[in-house]
Amino acid sequence: MSNFWDEIYKKSEYYYGTKPNDFLKQFVEGQGFRGRMLFPGEGEGRNAVFAAKHGWTVEAFDSSVEARKKAMALAESEKVKIFYNSYSIEHFSVKNEYFNAAALIYVHIPSALRRELSLKLWESMTIGGKLVIEVFAKKHLLRNTFGPKDEKLLVSLEEIEKDFGCFRTEYVEAKTISLSEGIGHTGEADIIRFIGRK
Repeated sequence: MSNFWDEIYKKSEYYYGTKPNDFLKQFVEGQGFRGRMLFPGEGEGRNAVFAAKHGWTVEAFDSSVEARKKAMALAESEKVKIFYNSYSIEHFSVKNEYFNAAALIYVHIPSALRRELSLKLWESMTIGGKLVIEVFAKKHLLRNTFGPKDEKLLVSLEEIEKDFGCFRTEYVEAKTISLSEGIGHTGEADIIRFIGRK
């Protein structure tokens, strides 16, 4: 899988752009405190860099080496520091009660791995810590545009609440939005947004 993403990310253009995801942006700007925030499967760094610019101590990881290069270059250009490791979600190790927030922005993984990651994130989160998710819904597959082409990697509202059930749901919604995130996400999209609290 990392080879696929390495091919995407090794080009000079940022595939998903350099601006943060709107939902993540709203979350970061709406918090009354700053702490440690984790970005699994972060890609080229647009969301991690945005959080760092707003005072968060940011850790991120991705299986793509090329993604890390792009993220670190973006952080340097924006004059912020992020900690970014190169490993897959399967190799994420728990840091007990360490993070105050985590964000999964278009991180599409099979349900069994989602549940495993959910528990690891819960254990890694401080009491009151929040998890922010935006992903493509199953119905998005019918558009046959961008995003995963495997239904197993897409979710329903029920699956989000089940797979991340260790968190108390604060907000969950399925909606259709217009995405403008680089060349990778441009156009109408059926998505699910979720915020959970430990």
